[in-house]
Amino acid sequence: MIPRSNVWLPELPPIDGTLPVTVDTPFHVLTGLVVVEGRHHLTLLPGATWPGLDALPAPIAASVMSSDLRAATGTRLRAALPGELPAGVALATAQALRSLPGPEAYEVLTALTGHVHTPRDAMLILDVSHETAMRALKHYKETTRG
Repeated sequence: MIPRSNVWLPELPPIDGTLPVTVDTPFHVLTGLVVVEGRHHLTLLPGATWPGLDALPAPIAASVMSSDLRAATGTRLRAALPGELPAGVALATAQALRSLPGPEAYEVLTALTGHVHTPRDAMLILDVSHETAMRALKHYKETTRG
């Protein structure tokens, strides 16, 4: 049996020992893990970068609606480098898309990519069933007719 060692820290460890970390702070996870809590939780493992809430595309930031961060015991962070931010945005976006309900995920995906996706593409990208993808596409077409 694996001993349980991931006890949540009472607060996030500061970056470089001094910089406090909030949901708006871009950071890179060196060890441990961080959970971005909100409407949909995002998990950041070692090597992951959190770009800060303001860096996320508006539909993703709205879907996360994050208010808190949790770190496991042993978590170490450093400031995110500018070149790491795009990967952090991509990771957070991908996780958030897969946690949204089908029609909402499809709408956000379409807004982010600028085009309508086939049900098969939606199934692969959003990890939803064929039926959910079909309903999402139908809902999208009905709500965007104008």
